[in-house]
Amino acid sequence: MSSKLSKILLPVSQQGTTEACRRAAFGLARDFAARLEVVHLCPAAWQRLPYATEISPFFSEEVLDICRGQVSADQAEAKAWFEQAVLAHPGAPTDFQCVEGFPATTMTARARVADLSVVPSIAARDDEFWMAVGDAALFQSGRPVLVVPQETPNRFGETIVVAWKDSVESVRAVTAAEPFLAKAKRIVLLSVAEDDKDDPSLAAMAEYLALTGLNVETSRIASKFDTVGKALLHGASNAPGTLLVMGAYGHWRWREWVFGGVTQEVLRDATVPALMAH
Repeated sequence: MSSKLSKILLPVSQQGTTEACRRAAFGLARDFAARLEVVHLCPAAWQRLPYATEISPFFSEEVLDICRGQVSADQAEAKAWFEQAVLAHPGAPTDFQCVEGFPATTMTARARVADLSVVPSIAARDDEFWMAVGDAALFQSGRPVLVVPQETPNRFGETIVVAWKDSVESVRAVTAAEPFLAKAKRIVLLSVAEDDKDDPSLAAMAEYLALTGLNVETSRIASKFDTVGKALLHGASNAPGTLLVMGAYGHWRWREWVFGGVTQEVLRDATVPALMAH
């Protein structure tokens, strides 16, 4: 089983990102000896122009000059945040760049050439910028995403709980988690029983992971809670420093909340970091 992460992507606004995201991204880069790419997703000057059907060329150029000044100020603020982050987390190999354009488009392109993107949970940063960035990373990049809530400790992943379901998304999530599984001390394949039928795929996946040298426990819990999402979050919160691994379900935009209920609940309510793959 591969234990290699080569590049981690940390998207930031002009104000950076959450403290928990910063700690997680820099810590993973250090622990896995991976390159951390910090990218300031900066809307271009022309994208900041106020919409108007009729505007004189002279006035338009004046407004554009103001917008260019805003871009420069935002980039300087983001660079200052990055320099402080590097001082707080020495030893992690890092790059920084500002990319002008639509944040979601830039995020999609950059995430596709990284092993993992680190983004705040919805509860941590519930605004248009981060919703667009999270949507692009999770549903458009084809790469896994680490969703980081505010409560995330400095270190996590000693225990990994895999939210198992017999689905393509779950298999992709397990594959994405291989570097973390290789370092974990305890791995639990957790299935929430929505009916009385046995789930042979749970034992089959545990057997497959055992062939790669991993010691895996299986747990099939009854859904005593209102929803499957709450049952999973309860199961993942029992051990400190847990990493939850799960597939992300749905095909619509993060900002519209129109995807699988389990995915939505974890994005909004998780108190542990969640590695997700769509």
